[in-house]
Amino acid sequence: MEHAEAIRVMPAYHQGGLDRETVRAFHTHIKTCEDCRSRIRLQGAAARGKASPSSQGLASPETQAQIARNRDMMVKILALMALAWAVWKFKQ
Repeated sequence: MEHAEAIRVMPAYHQGGLDRETVRAFHTHIKTCEDCRSRIRLQGAAARGKASPSSQGLASPETQAQIARNRDMMVKILALMALAWAVWKFKQ
């Protein structure tokens, strides 16, 4: 399944309106697409009655890309901090 088609069928996915083959293709796509996984989480939260992602601007691809970059940066910082602590501990 291509990214554009995954975006198109996402509302039907949340409503349970997809056939089994389409659901399998959708699941295969979201395993490799961080943007779609983020959208699924946001739309799922909105469907459960939480704040609407579109009202907060969180659903835009640019926002999702920035969130992913920030998360990746935090993981790198934490890894470097752990490495620095291990080096410090080893030298003592």
